[in-house]
Amino acid sequence: MRYQKIVFVSFLSLLCTVAAFAQNDPSTFVDSHGQLNYSSLDSWYSRKVKESFMLSGKTIDLYGVGTVNPNSDFFDTKLKDPKSPWGTTNIYSKMVLDVANTRVFPEKRGAGYCSRLETGIRKDNIAGLKVEVLIAGTLFVGEMIEPVRGLKDPLKNVSQGISFNRKPKAVKFDYKYRVGNKRVKAIYSVDPAEGPDKAEFCVILQKRWEDKNGNVFATRVGGARQFFTGSVDQWINGATFPIFYGDITRLPEYDAKTMGLIPSVGEVYVKNSQSKMVPLVETGWGKPEDTPTHLIFYFTSSYQGIQYQGSPESVFWVDNIEFVY
Repeated sequence: MRYQKIVFVSFLSLLCTVAAFAQNDPSTFVDSHGQLNYSSLDSWYSRKVKESFMLSGKTIDLYGVGTVNPNSDFFDTKLKDPKSPWGTTNIYSKMVLDVANTRVFPEKRGAGYCSRLETGIRKDNIAGLKVEVLIAGTLFVGEMIEPVRGLKDPLKNVSQGISFNRKPKAVKFDYKYRVGNKRVKAIYSVDPAEGPDKAEFCVILQKRWEDKNGNVFATRVGGARQFFTGSVDQWINGATFPIFYGDITRLPEYDAKTMGLIPSVGEVYVKNSQSKMVPLVETGWGKPEDTPTHLIFYFTSSYQGIQYQGSPESVFWVDNIEFVY
């Protein structure tokens, strides 16, 4: 009887852990038609950061996708629309000094707005010490962990993904781009990097779970990834990219270097049920009939921008993001 009680308590504890990890209701960020809130990119607000006088001393706008009360304190660096799934690389950093970097901008387009993602190098001279850091413009679903307190391990500052249980057939959006050829790596100083730059969009649907130690795992349910090089100066409207489900390794489109499982193609961090940032590990491919629990989704002006690599000439414009069912 005592053994049965212990088993029951352990099982209950496991259920509580799983429930805590899945506590975000997918409907928080998705409308009744299965579209992400604010995916038209017509709604924006800005947090304001007064940079330290040893830097620019200016008030910087950190733009976000969503809406907030017009009477909000816009100098509140934690200001956010709780119904918006979107994060950006418009970053508030506090490394002794208050630093603000903006790489994602609302740009007027017709009667509304689009998102302009830029790669740029931040140059500072602090008491004679020159610092140059490259940051790519990235629009993603998830959360930036702020304030950023250092340049080491930038991936640990981004919790990738949101709760999501839909199965779209494709992703559709409008875009244009100008991608630079000469890449550099800029972290403290600027050094050349091999190969041309690429803009990118990626969608990954996962079935996630968390073990008793707080480690987060997933199977890959579906996904799509596309790179862009060169320039397209005119808007391409309604471009549609299919999402492939199940084990895609036998498809002719499959490229293990770019479409393989995490972490073989790159590290991803997520916030677990204890609000700790932990690496995400994909253990295998899901079945086509599986229902996802989470969505990773991003657009970026430089595909290795998170590693401080890219071209300062790269710009990626995105608008009217839509899932096709």
